[in-house]
Amino acid sequence: MPGHNGDRENNPGAKVLLIALAASVISSAITIAVHDIFFAQKIVAIDLADRIASQREDYAAGRITAGELVENIDRLLKHMQQKSKGEVLVLEGAIAGDVKHYDLGAAVADDEDDRER
Repeated sequence: MPGHNGDRENNPGAKVLLIALAASVISSAITIAVHDIFFAQKIVAIDLADRIASQREDYAAGRITAGELVENIDRLLKHMQQKSKGEVLVLEGAIAGDVKHYDLGAAVADDEDDRER
């Protein structure tokens, strides 16, 4: 049966199967990654009520003027509109579970720091 082993070495079936399997796995991984990056929607929680209440308290306590209050609210809205493609903003109270959060306070604080410079 020496000829039988020769047939096995000349049969590319196993190599072709491995190449096809590797190509399939790589193709699937790339497809999933592209979908996740460009097409999948991601839920992002925002605590808008807390941030508005904080601004109202600052205004009532005299820490900010009426003009600054309006500017801060405008910045909040601008920051919310600059979300990434595929992100869906949802109020934090409606979310259960582990999701990404926008820190609206940090966004406004960063803008205020930039304005003071």
